[in-house]
Amino acid sequence: MRLVLSAVVFCLLLVPAGLAHAHRVAVYAYVEGGQIKGEGYVSGGGKLQNQKIKVLDVAGKVLAETKTNKEGAFSVPVPKAQPPLTVVLDAGAGHRATYELKAADLGQESESPADEPKPAAAAEPKAATGIDAKQLGALVQKRVEKALAPLRAQLAEMALSSQEVSLRDIIGGLGWIVGLLGLAAYLKARKMAKGS
Repeated sequence: MRLVLSAVVFCLLLVPAGLAHAHRVAVYAYVEGGQIKGEGYVSGGGKLQNQKIKVLDVAGKVLAETKTNKEGAFSVPVPKAQPPLTVVLDAGAGHRATYELKAADLGQESESPADEPKPAAAAEPKAATGIDAKQLGALVQKRVEKALAPLRAQLAEMALSSQEVSLRDIIGGLGWIVGLLGLAAYLKARKMAKGS
């Protein structure tokens, strides 16, 4: 009887720990209009409200700080620093998530000149609208980044949710534990019955 009671108490202690572990925090960020924007959320889609957000440089120095709003979103001005920048979400109780913004994400040129296309020797021709090719390229890049930002956020959320531990997994694990404890109790009872 004591063995069964111990097994029940053990299982009851595991349930809250498993449920707490089942929800991980995540953060996603992108650059738009001179601002680092993003959101914090938990696996399963819940938004993290009023949580600390920090932007760090390569050395780990805090460049900007803010908090998420009631929709889990945040926005800070892009600090002047060498990429990559790291966005850190601190949700307390050891829950922390990071997201790295590289030079391309920040709209900065690549650090390696070999990666850059060679500029044309002659001046670039202007389109019929009076915008040169460089300005047009910058406008198109901004529009594409703005259109892709929600898709990147959804992909990040999908990647997190695919790693999520479900309630079904937790209950299945508890079932195995209870089954093994039951088998141990049966074998012990059988051994005791043979001894008498």
